[in-house]
Amino acid sequence: MTLDRQRITSGAPWEDRVGYRRAVRVGNQVWVSGTVAVDAEGRPFAPGDAGAQAARCLEIIVAALAQAGARPEDVVRTRVFVTDMSPETQAAVGAAHRAVFASCPPASTMVGVTALAGAEFIVEIEADAVIG
Repeated sequence: MTLDRQRITSGAPWEDRVGYRRAVRVGNQVWVSGTVAVDAEGRPFAPGDAGAQAARCLEIIVAALAQAGARPEDVVRTRVFVTDMSPETQAAVGAAHRAVFASCPPASTMVGVTALAGAEFIVEIEADAVIG
């Protein structure tokens, strides 16, 4: 049995350049790719502000989930990558995460990394969801 795949695009030019999609739905599962904070034109959003970047990442993720027929309540796991593991960054990113998932907390991991896709990006978030 082969399940249909729904591929969700954000329209970002690097999706075709790199060969990926913002999200993929197979059956009742959705995987959202690592998401950095960009504005509507694809420029870095809020350089240096971890909380604002996390909130923007999550806005993009929630929009991709909606295109796939999922909601934040369906998210079962998030992975958060940050270039600064200071208590202040952890608190700011955690507050943005809590703002979306307070009523439906998923399993989550925060990992400190040395770099992301560009020096302006200090937060990247992935999400996995199970609908239903």
